[in-house]
Amino acid sequence: MKKIFLLCAVLLAAVSFVSCEDNTDPKAKQPVNKDFLNTPPLANQTYVLETAGSVQFTCSQPDYDVATPPTYAVQVSLDPEFSKVISDSKYLYSAEDALPYSEVAYTTTHTTLDVPARDIADGISACLGYTDISQYAGREAYSGPVYVRVRSFFPSLTGDLANLYSIESNVVTLPNVISYPSVRQPGWIYLVGQPNGWNEPSESNAAIYEDWMLYEPDNGIGTQIYVGTFFIPDGQFTMRFYKELTGWDADSYGSQKDDNAVDIEFDGGKYSGKIGGPGYKGYYNVPGWTANWVKFTVNLKAGSVDFEIVDPVE
Repeated sequence: MKKIFLLCAVLLAAVSFVSCEDNTDPKAKQPVNKDFLNTPPLANQTYVLETAGSVQFTCSQPDYDVATPPTYAVQVSLDPEFSKVISDSKYLYSAEDALPYSEVAYTTTHTTLDVPARDIADGISACLGYTDISQYAGREAYSGPVYVRVRSFFPSLTGDLANLYSIESNVVTLPNVISYPSVRQPGWIYLVGQPNGWNEPSESNAAIYEDWMLYEPDNGIGTQIYVGTFFIPDGQFTMRFYKELTGWDADSYGSQKDDNAVDIEFDGGKYSGKIGGPGYKGYYNVPGWTANWVKFTVNLKAGSVDFEIVDPVE
């Protein structure tokens, strides 16, 4: 009985819709109806992505039979089956790098999806094998049909449960899409603190912060996981992070909401903790810090940080 109780507690902590009445059967149903994405009323119009701003889709919640809203991700393809890379050499840049479909950066928990047109253009570029904007030089941007579907999922789930409750919708066709050169690039954030003189994170100081940027890995674009390795001098491990150079307040991410230090301690050369924001101005501080190289991993989606002392960077 004790084992059953403990297992229930673990499951409830992981996902709110797992039932303790039966340790293997969730309250939520595994969805089976894929017809939950609606065709836009103006689907047959010409979408000029460079000036469109956004493209709106609507959907209904898949038949989970729970009140918890899923997250919706948008996938685009140039193939109606989402299984092949197009062969049209007029548009295809690299068959090796091209994808049969691309899941764009935009996600939402709402059933009205206002997808940024740039995200769709980025997805089209990924389907054509572009990995850098410079590759578009002298080449024509794609014009033609684009196929869209939505993936419904619960981001708090992992492993088999994540797969069990993830479902892809029916495919909607946008017959007339004019794209433009746009390639999804890694996002970044800035380390701001004592190592760089606590200079204001503003556009006027952009040159100062060029050397203090943490980037998403190339294989992790859109994850909001940022990585950077920096030398932190003696006694200067005091910092927070910023997503934009818009001043001190709006885009700050830190150890707590209040503008005060939170002392932390490395254990075995590592530290793991939490981060909040935007608008969090608490800063991480290591009393008596001895100069060293540190690899910073900041996960803004999960609200976590990992700092690790590493070998010197050449």
